[in-house]
Amino acid sequence: MSKSLKAFTMLLAVVLLIGLLPACAPQATATAEPAAPATAEPAAPATQEPVATEAVPAIQPGNLEVGVLWEEGSPSYDLVKTIGDSLEADYPGTKVTYTFNNTAARPQIETRMMAGDPLDIDFIFEGMDPNSYSWVEGGYIKDITQPMTSVRKDGTQWKDDFYPLFYPSMQYGGKFYGAPEQVYVWALHYNKTMFDEWGLTPPTTWAELLAVSEQIKEKSGGEVAPIAVTGQVNFYAGMYYDAVVQRLCGTEKVMEYLYGDTGMKAADEPCFLQAAQEVNKLVKNGDLIKGWEGTDFTTTQVYFFQGKAAMIFMGSWLMTEMKDSIPEGFKLAVAPFPSVEGGAGNQDAVFGRALSWNIPAKSDVPELAVEFLRRYTSDETAQKRVDLFGALSANVNVAPPAAIYGAADLLEGAKNSEFILYNYGVNSAKYGLASGWYDPMVEMWTGGLTPEQAIAKIDKNIEAIRAQRAAE
Repeated sequence: MSKSLKAFTMLLAVVLLIGLLPACAPQATATAEPAAPATAEPAAPATQEPVATEAVPAIQPGNLEVGVLWEEGSPSYDLVKTIGDSLEADYPGTKVTYTFNNTAARPQIETRMMAGDPLDIDFIFEGMDPNSYSWVEGGYIKDITQPMTSVRKDGTQWKDDFYPLFYPSMQYGGKFYGAPEQVYVWALHYNKTMFDEWGLTPPTTWAELLAVSEQIKEKSGGEVAPIAVTGQVNFYAGMYYDAVVQRLCGTEKVMEYLYGDTGMKAADEPCFLQAAQEVNKLVKNGDLIKGWEGTDFTTTQVYFFQGKAAMIFMGSWLMTEMKDSIPEGFKLAVAPFPSVEGGAGNQDAVFGRALSWNIPAKSDVPELAVEFLRRYTSDETAQKRVDLFGALSANVNVAPPAAIYGAADLLEGAKNSEFILYNYGVNSAKYGLASGWYDPMVEMWTGGLTPEQAIAKIDKNIEAIRAQRAAE
């Protein structure tokens, strides 16, 4: 991270919280900024040396307050409560309470944090989002590196239970501050039945994606669109540009452009325009589902499961989110987003995030809180989440849902890949960064702008945003 990018990220006054929202991708929530954060740049994630097995402090009973994102009586709430019930049974005198800490409750929750009366378990820090670093730098979050790296009786460590892919979401400065509650990755979802019937294989390169799209139109007689997408939610349409520009430019350059103050212009960096030109081919070639401009995201996803489109680029929440709308016998498969020939970025990089539990530094029962997290992230509970929700798991010992073909290969292949916060975190940034970044791409797709004009408009938007940042 450059010095200019580091300096800017500490000025941001929002903190990312992504919750489980029905029928929609997890979204960012603006929150209050903690007082007087430090400004040190996070070090690159380091590999911790195992901590020698030692006597763990005895877990004392007490009152444990757990922040929950779900309404009482929901399956997610009930799963969390089973962990609390087990602690109450195993440590007599323990009382576990559950406090709603999603969007509407955040101001009060964070006021309590800054006043020294926090929840004992919360969702507030995300290791890949600069908007949340000040919570760690200000001393508000407990470092759980010691329990994460202590050697267990079988010679393993707690951190070994998780795919290394997700470590960046859990860490800051090479130390652990979170344990994953749920994880998401972007993937190319496709209709396996169609692909098998037509003798197609999922594309591994951008050129193959364009070629497969032509084959889908040919083999279906034009009845099936290659790609389902919505134009009503700018970041869903913008996901394609996010992925292609990363492949061509590299994550560091994109982040510097979005958050730095170096004066970089996308128009001066050929990879930004090349990405726009490539993404625009999807429209020029007629690869998008008919009516995409005015179709909302839920309907778009339903169309995919109804067989009106063969592919959809979406987060791994798709299966969970749409489970009640998936026809019986539908074969859903996933593959990594394709590489782009000649690109400067890591071609196997994965967008996503791990929503992690954090323990506030001023928790009165830190050992009890750690034990709660151990149990929630255990193999047993992780398997329950997969069975209940059809969701991917951060736990390496638990297989992905059998109903999602290719999910195991996707996770295994990406386990040591670069992990990028989806949407580059723009949805939680100030001054309309998400609109400034995505709206010109949607306008390009609708024919209102050429790729060159779209890049020029993004540059103009970013310049205005930088001026607002400088005026803070």
